[in-house]
Amino acid sequence: MGKHYCDYCDVFLTHDSVSVRKAHNSGRNHLQNVRDYYQTLDTEQIQQVLDTLAQEYDRRGIEKPRDLLQPAGASFMTFGSGPLSGTSDR
Repeated sequence: MGKHYCDYCDVFLTHDSVSVRKAHNSGRNHLQNVRDYYQTLDTEQIQQVLDTLAQEYDRRGIEKPRDLLQPAGASFMTFGSGPLSGTSDR
């Protein structure tokens, strides 16, 4: 098995196994690098990435996450729909 290269972190992982990839992908530095990368993109580039992902979901016959159904830059929560909407369970 070859080494896995992470484009976001610019590093090769020493072992190409599922557990090593999961550990790397959930790490603090990797998550920050991913955030930094996507914050540098403009809305059109983000929409292009989302469209590509949506096409791949369609091709594989997998249900799309609801975040893919929103246009880039749109908020998926509307006013009063979140847990802090002023309602109380008491």
